[in-house]
Amino acid sequence: MADSNTVQALALPARVDAEAAIILKSTLIKLINGGARKIICNFFATEFLSKEGAEELLQVARFLHKVGGELGICLVKPDVKATILQLHFFKFYSVEESVALVALRNLVTYFDLYEDILDLKVRMENTVAYIEIYLGFDANQTMVQVQKTVELIRHSLEQELTDVHVLIVPSTTIEESSPSQPVEQTKQIVFSSQSHAVWKLAQAIQQTIPEDIPCSSINETSATNSFDLISIVFLIDQATADSEATLYLKELHEQKLALFAVTENYPYSGYAGECMKNITALLDTSNIIVGKFICRTTDNQIPETDLMRARNKYFDIIQENT
Repeated sequence: MADSNTVQALALPARVDAEAAIILKSTLIKLINGGARKIICNFFATEFLSKEGAEELLQVARFLHKVGGELGICLVKPDVKATILQLHFFKFYSVEESVALVALRNLVTYFDLYEDILDLKVRMENTVAYIEIYLGFDANQTMVQVQKTVELIRHSLEQELTDVHVLIVPSTTIEESSPSQPVEQTKQIVFSSQSHAVWKLAQAIQQTIPEDIPCSSINETSATNSFDLISIVFLIDQATADSEATLYLKELHEQKLALFAVTENYPYSGYAGECMKNITALLDTSNIIVGKFICRTTDNQIPETDLMRARNKYFDIIQENT
């Protein structure tokens, strides 16, 4: 499987309204979690971008900027561009770079056939695009396999682009990246064992960002350990946290906390709000709550849309507390 640390390309839909913005942000977060540090958004088909969509893009752009990455934009229409907030967080791409975007999107489609994108060059002569792609292959692959992959990618690009000449240069000498330095753990996720849905939500938020954040059962966790941020996932039971979470919450002191609750009731109902007040009251006043989220469960299952919203909320919490 190829390393996605190079570039990822994403084509946006015709309309990015409030609902589409949630899906867009979740998709971008997944790309970042997969290793992408440079993401190019293709606005060619986008006719409408809502304020909510622009705000979600800005959140992702800020996060990528913090980790040394970049959110790029190409083929954006003037009306859509006017909606994008704080333009200095984005890079706008030229015609050559837009052609590179198409090439990269095709390359992403075939990531399982090669090991790495070593280089990609595009130059324009009048209306003709000349694309040079340097791909790294596993040394165990035969030349027949490599040639089939090369022809497949070339044909795909020539089908999508007009007036294009494609040169693909294969290589088996893939440069090994130096091992990354261990990162000190400053965040933790803990969850109660009262429900499978709770575990599912904990796993979902853990996978939101690429950091290897510990995710443990409350029964295996000490409340005396200090972290920059502790995210607690639990079940709402009798208008408060379940028994495991209640004991854990009462033992916490001087911690920064994010609360993620699961309930069978509608999460935006008055009942759910009262439950969160009761849960907050369990905590010592030395703790600081930096975020709250409640999602619903039916038959011990959480809808994918709620998991997506939870990931987006966790992403925002990380953003605001980094």
